[in-house]
Amino acid sequence: MKYKSCYWIESGINFDTDAYKVCCLYSSKGGGNTVVQDNYKGEPVDWDKLFAFKKMMKDMHKRGEIYPKCEGCIYLKEQDWNDNHTKISMINLDYWTKCNSRCSYCHTMQDKEKYNKFKNYNFLPVLKDMIKRDILRPDGHVSFGGGEVTLLKEFDKLLNIFMDYGFPLTRIHSSCIKYSKAIEKGLKSGRVDLIVSVDAGSKEMHEKVKQVKSYDKVWKNLKKYASNQKSPYGVKVKYILIPGVNDNKNEIDLWLKKTKENGINFVLHEIESKWFYSRRDNVPEEIIEYFYYAEKKAREIGLHYELYERAEHMMSFYKGKER
Repeated sequence: MKYKSCYWIESGINFDTDAYKVCCLYSSKGGGNTVVQDNYKGEPVDWDKLFAFKKMMKDMHKRGEIYPKCEGCIYLKEQDWNDNHTKISMINLDYWTKCNSRCSYCHTMQDKEKYNKFKNYNFLPVLKDMIKRDILRPDGHVSFGGGEVTLLKEFDKLLNIFMDYGFPLTRIHSSCIKYSKAIEKGLKSGRVDLIVSVDAGSKEMHEKVKQVKSYDKVWKNLKKYASNQKSPYGVKVKYILIPGVNDNKNEIDLWLKKTKENGINFVLHEIESKWFYSRRDNVPEEIIEYFYYAEKKAREIGLHYELYERAEHMMSFYKGKER
């Protein structure tokens, strides 16, 4: 049947620090945050409850309504969906907060000591339960967010299970301060997608945004990862534009140049979350221009350029408009 939906609604799940949800996307006007089970601490998932929640959302969409949290989401597509899903093919993991960076825009900076001591639940038993119940589809995709993934104790085991199970793509977000042999192995296989948010071109700006002295180490590790990638687009370098901080063309130029110099072919561009959520309906033209500028410059030097979630929502309103 043709109706508006997305792959997260159809077959996705997001494991957060204290809840599991339908998805991990928060940039729509509805706000996302599609909580199915709150106060979750790693206990066995009530799969009937999850799929009933998804059915409720899909039934609304079939009636021509939109689930309120999904209002305005650019990932909703009207098409013929196979709505008989009782398996999971999209997983996002965000259930830990410990990190070795101090990014100025991160919500954990409200109380970094608290979040670095936060004791996360273990996802490994949940994953084994999914496999035992035949709920996990082997053609799926998983994304590790966090927290810094290399500090997650069960990360290596989880990644190996996903790769052994046949998942064609595992997306990993890392600060790249600590080098991981497990990530290297995944890049060599061509089934790991590594995203590192450097958010700067110069050492000075990097230290201002990240609030740790890691610039040289991060680029050294990025270069090593890139030298081990099977896919030319396995390693991606992201730049979160923070208005009033790193929104200048010189930093963007240096970011792109540094990326190219280290054998990386793919860049991602994002907008800082708190700024975007408070101004989504009134984004200044000069901010939009930085994204057009970065795209043009990236392509001029042979880099593949894409927008990340919030920026993709933001720029979707400007596509096709005269400049």
